[in-house]
Amino acid sequence: MTNEKQTEALTDVLQRRIRTFSRVEKVFYGSIILTAITMAIGIIFLQSRNLQVQQDITSLNKAISEQQVQLDNAKQEVNELSNRDRITKIAEKAGLSNQQNNIQKVD
Repeated sequence: MTNEKQTEALTDVLQRRIRTFSRVEKVFYGSIILTAITMAIGIIFLQSRNLQVQQDITSLNKAISEQQVQLDNAKQEVNELSNRDRITKIAEKAGLSNQQNNIQKVD
């Protein structure tokens, strides 16, 4: 029985205390709750924005690597087209003579 009385007394004290919050306490606790909600929303927004920026960076890196591959392929093609043996064969087919000092590589 004493345990039940203590529980009831504690409940009564808590109920009276909760009912008798002053306006300052209500404003203080309300502002804490409002701040917590605002911070939670802000954190969620920032995390979603961060993920979006990371996706943008990933897509840009992918585009850069694709352009780099295209550039490397173009350089390889230029090197193949400007091969000395190929130029000499084309010159012979056209009836030109082979003079090594007239052939230069241009970058």
